[in-house]
Parts: sequence; structure tokens; C-alpha cells
Amino acid sequence: MPATQAEIVLLRFGAFEFDLRNAELRKAGVLVKLAPQPLQVLRRLAMNAGELQTRDEIYRQIWGADTFVDYDRNLNVCMAQIRTALNDDADSARFIQTVPKRGYRFIAPVEKIAAVAPAEAVQPGKPRRFPLRVALLAAAGLICAVLILVNPLKREPPHRTMLAALPFETLTDDAKLRTFVDGLAEETIGQLGSLTPETLGVIARSSIMRYKGGRKPIDQIGRELGVDYVVEGTVRANGDGTSSRVRIAARLIKVADQAQVWTETYEQDAADLFRMEQEYAARIAAGIATQLFGHPVARENLQTRSREAWEAYRNGRYLQHKETRADLERSIGLFNEAAKFDPGFAGAYAALAESHVMMARSGGAPAENFSQAKAAAARAIALEDSNAAAHNALANVNFWHDWNWQQAEQQFRRAIALNPSFAAAHHDYAWYLTASGRTEDGLSALRRAIALDPLSARINIDSGWLLLQAHRFSDAAVQARRALELEPGMGEAQACLSRSLEYQGNSKAALVELMRIVPAPEFDTNVAALTPDAALQRFHRLRAQRTGGYSAAVEYAFLGDIPKALEQLERAYSEHSMMMPLLKSDPAFDRLHDQTGFRDLARRIGIP
Repeated sequence: MPATQAEIVLLRFGAFEFDLRNAELRKAGVLVKLAPQPLQVLRRLAMNAGELQTRDEIYRQIWGADTFVDYDRNLNVCMAQIRTALNDDADSARFIQTVPKRGYRFIAPVEKIAAVAPAEAVQPGKPRRFPLRVALLAAAGLICAVLILVNPLKREPPHRTMLAALPFETLTDDAKLRTFVDGLAEETIGQLGSLTPETLGVIARSSIMRYKGGRKPIDQIGRELGVDYVVEGTVRANGDGTSSRVRIAARLIKVADQAQVWTETYEQDAADLFRMEQEYAARIAAGIATQLFGHPVARENLQTRSREAWEAYRNGRYLQHKETRADLERSIGLFNEAAKFDPGFAGAYAALAESHVMMARSGGAPAENFSQAKAAAARAIALEDSNAAAHNALANVNFWHDWNWQQAEQQFRRAIALNPSFAAAHHDYAWYLTASGRTEDGLSALRRAIALDPLSARINIDSGWLLLQAHRFSDAAVQARRALELEPGMGEAQACLSRSLEYQGNSKAALVELMRIVPAPEFDTNVAALTPDAALQRFHRLRAQRTGGYSAAVEYAFLGDIPKALEQLERAYSEHSMMMPLLKSDPAFDRLHDQTGFRDLARRIGIP
């Protein structure tokens, strides 16, 4: 068969291989997870390496001319995911070049491998000859098979079916019903995440809630979230208000062909909404798990039989999800109220512990909040040892405040074992692993968190800061831009982007990003009269003077003032700053590692 007519089955560029037949991207033989839509975009770019692919051309091929979507945003999201997978950067591209206002060009050399043609017939008396490459591949395959047999722990984990449980559509205009629907979605996600953890992965609430109030096509949702199945449904109230009933219709849809593979309808008196939210979330989860995996799953009992406790808990969760300090404080009051109504309500204590941890991490009285989080988590675990949120909250206390590294890891691993779809636990564990010096393990945990909660601005920006801790500066910039796509104008993302550019030595770009969030008057000088390096030094000097402890130490480290940096770190240690576990991984302190005082601090904190 002529080479021009052979089917191209493999693309090679850099350390990557793109298997076109199986739609899989690998780096050095290891599978790189990438959702179907970004894979399609990457395929088009790599197949047409060196040629400009306009945004309109990509839109027509990937989304179709008759599909009405916000394709500009979708394409931006796809490109951010592709660059993350390739460890590429738009500012210093190695693979994909952005052509402003036009499109993209794949600039790396691409080797196109065609399918092997059928072997020619062997002439009598003439031995068949195999190309050296085929022989080597066969030998490598035999070696791999032997290694797998000898060490089964090295096998790839089985593929988990990925599922997204969307917020149900409310067909009746009723405020209580809307609150019920939000709670039903959250409960269903929680139930699904823990029912069959070895075989089912569930997208987190924060990504799911981006689809509330509007419906995109199922195939598009599947591509955006990287899922195999979607759960959707409707909730309707019928009656005159005195004897009204609520009807729930749930459906499980396969993304590949949009076939409805399971459906069930539930109906009950509206007076029992708080019971319905708990009971039907468990029924829906059990029905789906039975349908997908062919065996019945036990349903959980009610978390609480107290209406007052459940309403306080649900209102507290609503405020907790807002993540502002004021709302977290209000949620704490409601969780305490729920626990008073039902002292045996483990979920209330676990949520209380989570809010206290979030308060501490946002700067609200760390010692007090961590202490209360520890007590609440311990109470929740005593009531219900299978509560993943309580174990994760306790792990965070052990890590950030108690500096009990062994207990922290045990609790993180316990939380993830109970609910492998718990994105926050993977995210938090990633920080622990990176601070412990196990960077690659930390990045693996980080990738799992993003896969489970891909549209969460919080997880995406925290991931940017974590990538800085891992010394992956260009990746951190990509992640910060990804967070800005999800939440434009986010100050934390701008700060992370500026810091990553500064670590890469791009002072000019770092200053541009910094001044988006820091007004020029705060520099106390005419910034325009300074070079970018001088302006950044001015900023670090002013910040060092206006802060103290760990933050000041970072600024003095940037200024190269090692004695003052060590002095402020000692102050941070005496104040028991929650940032101290990051001492050895923080790139700001790289130049301090050979200092006796620094090594002594790391020893006292117990960093592995």
C-alpha cells in the first residue's frame, strides 16, 4: 500500500504519542487523561502541524455549524486543558502557538505512523523477514507481560465509569422546592460517590452546579466533564397546598449515544420533603449503581429524623458553599444548631468541622478554628466512622496545625478510601504530599482532584498555587489562566499568574499581571519610571514592611535578605503559623535550604 494511502494511526511529538484509533494520549508510555473534546482539537492541530487552524475552522469541525454553544469559551477551556496535558505555555509555546485573533498552529515536529500493510505472501523456500522494529516491539511486549506477572501491583488500575449527577429541573415555581432540588443533587452526588468506589467516579458539586438553570446537550456536558453517563430529572409539585405531593422523575443517560438506560419515578407528600431529600437520593444512587454494575447496593438510613436539624444543616451547607468568611461564620452557627436539635447527627458535626477548617485557612483565628474543627470531626467519626468529610477535616487539622504528619496521612487516606470521588480530599492530600517532598505523588493527587471537579474555580486556582510549590512554574501559569477563564477577574488567580511569571524570570509580564490587582499608588513611587525588576523589588520591600511572619519571610527571600527572612520564619514558628508545613517546598526559600537555622526549623516542624 502506498504510504500516502495508509491510515495514520499514531502521532509522535516530543515525549508524547497520540493513538488515533483509541483516542488516547500518552507521555513516555503513561496515559495522560484528556476529555474527548480537547482530544479532538489536539488531533486536528497535530494532524495539520505547521498550518494555521482558525478558530472558525475548529468550531465547524468540533462543534458543528448547526450547534449553538458558547464555542469561544469552550475552545478556550479546551486549549487550557490541552496545554496543561502537554505542559505547554502560551507565552513560551513548545507545541501550540497562539495566533492572536485568528487561531492556533501546532509548531512541534510531528511523526505520523501509518498502519502496517498486510504482509506479502512468502515465496516458497524464502523465509519471512520481520522488520527490526516489529521484533523489538514484540520483545518489549513479552518483557512487559513478564513484569506484570511478577509484580501485579504495577498494573494499571481498572477504568472507573465516570458519572455526573446534574441538578434536577424544577417544574413548579416554589422556593422550598428549589431548595429541595439543590439538596437532592448534593445528596445524590454524595451517595453515588461512596456506594461503589472501586468502579464509579462522580463529578463534584461545584462543577455540577454550573449547569443549574440551563441545559446544554448531553454530549457537550459529557465532553466538558469527561463523563460516561449523566443523571438528570425533574421535580414537580401537584395539589392545592393542603395535600400536595411531590413527583421526582430520574433518568440515567449514556453520553456516547444519549440512550436512556434507566429511569424511575418517585412520589410522596410534600410535607415530608426533608425525608424525601435523604431517602430518594439513596434510592436514585442505589438504582443507578444496580443498573450499571448488576448487583443491588444497600441504601443508607436517614442521616437525621429531625426536620429542624435537617433544615439548619441544609441552610448551613448553602452558606458554606459561598466560601466567604462571613457566610462561613453563619454556617458554623447553623451546624451547631443542627447538632443541638439532633446530637446524633454525624453529618452536622462533619460539616461544622469543614467550616472551621475553611475559616482557619482563610485567615480566621487559626488556633481557635482548628481546635474546634478537631473536636467536631472527632465527634462525627465517633458517631459515624464512614464519614469521609470528617476524616478529611481531621487530616487538615493534623497537617496544617498539629504538624502530625503521620496522623495526617492516615486520615487523608481514610477519607479517600471511603469516597474516592471526594475531590476536596484529593486536593488537600496533594498539598500534604507536595509539602512532604513527594512531588510526583502530589501532582497525581492534584490531577485526580481536577478530573473530579474540572469546573471548580477554587480547585483550579488552588492547583495553581500548589504547582508553584511543586516548582512547576509554567504549569502554574497555565492553571492560573484556567481559573481566570472560569472566574474572570479573580484576584488570587492574577496573583498566582504574576508569581509564576516572576519565578520564570519574566519580570515585565509579572509586573503587568501584578498591577491588575495592586494599584500603582501602593508602590509609593512612579512605577513607570522604574524597570520591571526594580518595580517588583519595590513591591516586595513594601510588602515585607507591612506584613510579618511567614509572608514577610517570603518577601525578604525575594529581596535576597536571608538574615531577615530567617528572622521572620522564626517569628512565624513562634506564632505557630499554619503556612510553616510548606517551608521546604516553597520556592521562595530555595536559597535558604543550606542555612543551619532553616534546617533546624524544618526539623522542629517535623517535615519528612
